[in-house]
Amino acid sequence: MRTLLLFFCYFLTFTLFSQNFTLVKDSINPIVSEPTISGTYFGTAWTDIDNDNLLDLFYAGSIYRNLGSGNFEIADTGIVIPAATSLNSCSWADYENDGDLDLIYSRFSTPATLQTRMYSNNGAGKFIEKNTILNTINSATWSVQWCDYNNDSNLDFILTFADLFLGANNHFPNRLYRGNSDGTFTEVVEDYEFLTKLAPYTVSNWVDYDADGDTDLFIASGPAAGPTGIAPDFIYKNLQVETGNEGFQKLTSTELSFAEELQDGQCYNAIDYDNDGDLDICLTNYSGTENKFYVNNNGTYIKTNTPFTQNNTSNLSNAWGDFDNDGDLDLIITASSTTGSGYFINNGNGTFTESGSNLINAATSGSSTGVTIGDYDNDGDLDFFVVGLGIKGLFRNDLTSKNHFVNIKLTGTSSNKAGLGARLEVKARINGKTIIQKREISASNTFMGHNSLRVHFGLGNANRIEKLTVYWPSATIDTFTNLRINQFYTIEEGKPLPNQPIKKKVNSIDPSIILYPNPLNNTVQLAISNIMTTKIISIKISNSIGQIVLEDTFKYNREIIIDTSKLSSGNYIVHIETGTKTFIKQLVIQ
Repeated sequence: MRTLLLFFCYFLTFTLFSQNFTLVKDSINPIVSEPTISGTYFGTAWTDIDNDNLLDLFYAGSIYRNLGSGNFEIADTGIVIPAATSLNSCSWADYENDGDLDLIYSRFSTPATLQTRMYSNNGAGKFIEKNTILNTINSATWSVQWCDYNNDSNLDFILTFADLFLGANNHFPNRLYRGNSDGTFTEVVEDYEFLTKLAPYTVSNWVDYDADGDTDLFIASGPAAGPTGIAPDFIYKNLQVETGNEGFQKLTSTELSFAEELQDGQCYNAIDYDNDGDLDICLTNYSGTENKFYVNNNGTYIKTNTPFTQNNTSNLSNAWGDFDNDGDLDLIITASSTTGSGYFINNGNGTFTESGSNLINAATSGSSTGVTIGDYDNDGDLDFFVVGLGIKGLFRNDLTSKNHFVNIKLTGTSSNKAGLGARLEVKARINGKTIIQKREISASNTFMGHNSLRVHFGLGNANRIEKLTVYWPSATIDTFTNLRINQFYTIEEGKPLPNQPIKKKVNSIDPSIILYPNPLNNTVQLAISNIMTTKIISIKISNSIGQIVLEDTFKYNREIIIDTSKLSSGNYIVHIETGTKTFIKQLVIQ
């Protein structure tokens, strides 16, 4: 008989005043207890290296594997990043289209040896270095990002080089590599300006800002740009859809009003902050000029003052997510100064309220660089991890409102497997109004890193999703109607949703659930060593596509035995319902 052992535990946290975020403090949890790398300008990203639907964290060369219940371990993955680095950029996607996420990262330091490396995920949480085309690049790379700029389902990537940032001898143009169907890459040698002109390129962001079906390129340019420390950034429209051929057009103020404005650019984002159907542009600038926010009004971009555009205090990242689940996007700004970082709540009327500069400073001592957003504890609200100059912090969102959500993972078939470049629209009725929200799958939407590739929508008081539409890079359009709220969906391109997963209740408290041993092999027990307030306990186990494969009810006992011997190897979700609460835990059966 194969059985499961389950018990509850609690760990120490320090709760901050703003937005019900908790700065996690745990002396035995390596994601917060391990010494922080002392370098500068590190990126970070939530990923999922083992497809267990628990978000793992990549930071400074280490992968922190999510064990569930808020616990992490340092994973032995085979990834090797030299310790003596001053900057790291990372990007995760499935370049082999084999169903697991692969890594490309770059570093910026001296000596400039093997600054960029690529690791293939073998599907078992181990990585193999694939550096054939990168072995000849011995220049100081500033950042790297995955994309699929030609919509052929084979992932491409760009390397940016910040001219003069490491002295007079550091002169290198950017490089763009086109992915081939056999998993190899070919360097693009077309005469694009961003591949031939030397400039202090910092971080690139691939986003379909004009919603025409191909991903456009925004490259920020740092403070070495010109004698005043400011200069225009580099923005290119992708011509793939218009012409049927690969090509990029450099945008000027004639095509895009702000394209030639003087910037000290670090990180671009295109988001629909006001849910009006078009994408607005946010740019964090460093010390040369203030942050910029361009509100898109039917194709006309209006420079708009907000609380986060009122300073020029060394800002780096802008990262967007609906942290309060009210149906609009909120914002985190990082800065390498003591006053620039902050958390800004979207008020839903075109304005923002700053609520928590001290929130980030509490973890980073006033200096923050990279940030990544994702729901690492699968409780239906967005958490974030931030890194500073030698400091880091994990912030768990303990949202107490009754606002609803939906969380979606995409799996491409004709498109690239990770769904990069896909656009999602969710239509729901919130506070008596029909609202359509937009998201795009991106591996380049924060400074030197990115958010989770699972997309999250806050739904406020909506009681259902009227319509969910996925616009894939292949031009496939998938539409689903009348979906349940408070769910984690996996959508495969061109296929209907399987049985909708069982409804997930968000816990009013956050007890930790530990399955032991997990993964399971042959014989395991299920035991509940917590005092329940109900006499009946309902156990449901669902598979990775949401189908209930085992369910039963029991009278409360400190030990409950469930026979799991008929379950095949794979990933499962265990739901334990006590009448008023539902506890949820990931289970792996080997």
